[in-house]
Amino acid sequence: MSLVIRQATPADGAAVAQLNQLFNGVPADAQGVAARIERCTATERVFLAEVDGLAVGFLSLWLFPIVCYPEPYAEVSELYVCEGYRQMGVGTALMREAIEVARVEGAAELKVNTGFRNTAAQRLYTALGFENLCLHLWTRLGGDMEESTEE
Repeated sequence: MSLVIRQATPADGAAVAQLNQLFNGVPADAQGVAARIERCTATERVFLAEVDGLAVGFLSLWLFPIVCYPEPYAEVSELYVCEGYRQMGVGTALMREAIEVARVEGAAELKVNTGFRNTAAQRLYTALGFENLCLHLWTRLGGDMEESTEE
């Protein structure tokens, strides 16, 4: 198995869109995702995991300056690995890439969120040194909240 982790480009719009549809249920829109990858380059980086040339996972890293602290804010907002490639080190490799990029860019800390019932992801994050420090609350703006199986 040859695993490559690399930053996605607009040319990867179709792969990211397909993975995001599997993960979040967002309809695949390759052109829309490609445009957003281009538009968000200053604040968000998407990394693809490829096994033998096939895109099998992705990670989205938010990284941007904030007013209240001198260091940039860093958060992993999305991490997904296709079912047949889990427990093979793909998620770990994606997270290690995000940790290194955040560190190189000067972030003092890296945040990650996951569902209460997503114990596999929680094990991954704690194995990488993450701690449960706070309760993260959210609401949808302009629509009803739907119950998620991940919460």
